[in-house]
Amino acid sequence: MLAQNTCLPRHIQDELSRLSHTGAHLGRLLDEASEALFHDHQKRPPPILSSAPRLVLTGLVQRWQRITEKLGCELLLSGTDHLPDIADLDMLALEQALSNLVSNALHHAGPGPISIDIARSGQGANEELVFRIRDSGPGYPKRVLDTEKQATPPIGAGEPGSGFGLHVAFDATRRLNGKLTLHNPPDGGAEACLTLPFPRPNETKSDTIVHSQHLPAGLVALLVEDSAAMRLGLRHDLEALGLTVIEAHDGIEALDRLTDPDIRIDIVFLDVELPLLSGLQVLSRLKVQNHPIPPTVAITSHVFLVNRRTILAHGAKAVLSKPINAQRDILDAIATALDLENLVPPQQVSHYTPHVIDWLRTPQRNALENCLNTLIGHLPCPTAAVVLAQMSEDLDQYLDEANRAMQGPEGPQRHALLSRACHSLSALFAAVGMEAAQQESRLLSERSEQVLPSEIIEILGHLRQYASHIQTEIHSILTREMDTDVPPPHFNRR
Repeated sequence: MLAQNTCLPRHIQDELSRLSHTGAHLGRLLDEASEALFHDHQKRPPPILSSAPRLVLTGLVQRWQRITEKLGCELLLSGTDHLPDIADLDMLALEQALSNLVSNALHHAGPGPISIDIARSGQGANEELVFRIRDSGPGYPKRVLDTEKQATPPIGAGEPGSGFGLHVAFDATRRLNGKLTLHNPPDGGAEACLTLPFPRPNETKSDTIVHSQHLPAGLVALLVEDSAAMRLGLRHDLEALGLTVIEAHDGIEALDRLTDPDIRIDIVFLDVELPLLSGLQVLSRLKVQNHPIPPTVAITSHVFLVNRRTILAHGAKAVLSKPINAQRDILDAIATALDLENLVPPQQVSHYTPHVIDWLRTPQRNALENCLNTLIGHLPCPTAAVVLAQMSEDLDQYLDEANRAMQGPEGPQRHALLSRACHSLSALFAAVGMEAAQQESRLLSERSEQVLPSEIIEILGHLRQYASHIQTEIHSILTREMDTDVPPPHFNRR
């Protein structure tokens, strides 16, 4: 995260990026070494590689260029427009293959240029990505060309001239289900050709629903949710379905949006448990003002039969329960609210990336992990990471607000501030299935004036511990995702 901070000097951003990539590479090496040494080692699932190949490879080559320039050699990159923007591609293995091929050329080709040219070949299911790494040196010796498919490391592996760098490149190519060939072009130099199956954009695991064209075009949705993390995730889902989204952070702001004659709203997604004015109070005030209520989907973490009846009696057309973990549920709610038929699509792309499915099936994972995973499972990796980071930030924010309220003088203002902060905490704890923390938050939100200050401080201490547990698990999830980053060049010698 620091590496993306544009306020930092460029050399610090570069160093942080290098450290991040080094950590990802080291994690994989340790896992592989453990698998070789310990018979009972539980190897983690392969990293999920919803990555940006064009962006990542361009950044890698820029780092390599700083190294080659110091050694008096020019490194050229062309054809990056042939790379997909987003794809399921093992960038760790690709970097490992390319860095060793570049290193090999750098070590043997002398001061001449080294080029990496990217192209596509074939069509349809047979389309391939082709990487050509070429130098102007003396070419590969015959012993290398004769033994390029060796399956075991060469004698003296790791020493300059041992051929271990090429062995690593071939091994990484096998991981990519690709092919690596070496040859000496007639006009001189050496060329390595790395060919990979083209990673189709639709191979990336997305939650985008197929055939959602049945949804009317141009719908404008008002999204009312006080939690920034919950709002961010739901906004992504709505925009992925083609809706234009207007946001409101609390009940009063929602009422302002709904009564503004200059704002067109076709459907409302209304959190029931809102500060200042609850969702039901918003609907009641619209009725009192004789203002038409747009089709409304109520959102609540308390979906019981009596609650559902009350919500529908206030004018909502459909009810969604938190956490919302599938766009299909949203489509069902939209269909009900707008009285549409045949809206839910006949098929749907998998919500979960393979490693998430494996993780969910692992029996020893605890309830918190499963709840967090359910919360983000239908989101693409970048959005899921932002939602988790925002949830961690929200927990700190509302706990800090609650503690600041307790530092103020006794009175209605203190209880109002405390009630608002604890209401938001209650929603966050409910989203991850922490019922005890949710109940303690609701107690302070609804009846703080009946609780002794010393007991309030003690409860806030409990809530901080709950939040810390959630933040630790969020950090663990984000760290696992960081393991899909690309490592720095590892220059092994031929």
